[in-house]
Amino acid sequence: MIVLTRIDDRLIHGQVVEGWVNYLKASWILVADDRVAANTLQRSILEISVPQGLKVSIGTVEEICCQVRTFVKERAILLFSNPADVLRALRLGLECPVLNIGGMHYVPGKRKLIDVVAVDDVDLEALREITAQGVQIHVQSVPTQKRLALDELFLSRQVSCKQKG
Repeated sequence: MIVLTRIDDRLIHGQVVEGWVNYLKASWILVADDRVAANTLQRSILEISVPQGLKVSIGTVEEICCQVRTFVKERAILLFSNPADVLRALRLGLECPVLNIGGMHYVPGKRKLIDVVAVDDVDLEALREITAQGVQIHVQSVPTQKRLALDELFLSRQVSCKQKG
């Protein structure tokens, strides 16, 4: 069972391993990222950053979506690096009632909404489509932090995540 579906461009790091894994009592981390799945070095770095006893699977968005269908008793955290990959997963049949954004950091070409969320037009369009499918999206870096609904964030920054028209 997926206990957390999260966008975090850093994928596996301290907030996930020390914060979310412990808080949710997760036993498995799944990384759905085509680029990382194809890069042996990046895969190795992520795999060694996971504490002993915690399972990790790294694969393409399609591979991980297939693997998720086989989960019954495992408590898993599903990680994506961007909204477009989440949208692809939803189109492949992933069930995701709630999506957590933990970090979409600033790079040139993106605009910063808050410290941990920067978006470009591709991100915004994917987020619009995700919300149109009924997924609740919130920003929360660590479990002890108060959740911020994405709509509230966008309203406060005069950026809309609602469907156009």
